[in-house]
Amino acid sequence: SFKTTAEIRDFIAAERDAMSEADRSFMSVAIKADENTRMGIVTDVKQELRKCSALKIMYTARKPAE
Repeated sequence: SFKTTAEIRDFIAAERDAMSEADRSFMSVAIKADENTRMGIVTDVKQELRKCSALKIMYTARKPAE
């Protein structure tokens, strides 16, 4: 879902709390962006994820629909 950088910590905390203790170590975050997304936005998201210890990140890029 779409979130602002200010909402990322609360979102990650809520998702982590919804998981069982055993599954929390397997939590990963996917960042999906199209080719027009500025790297500054991706960097801002990465920084927020680091602050809440969500360190397993997958990146997906796609071309925008023509």
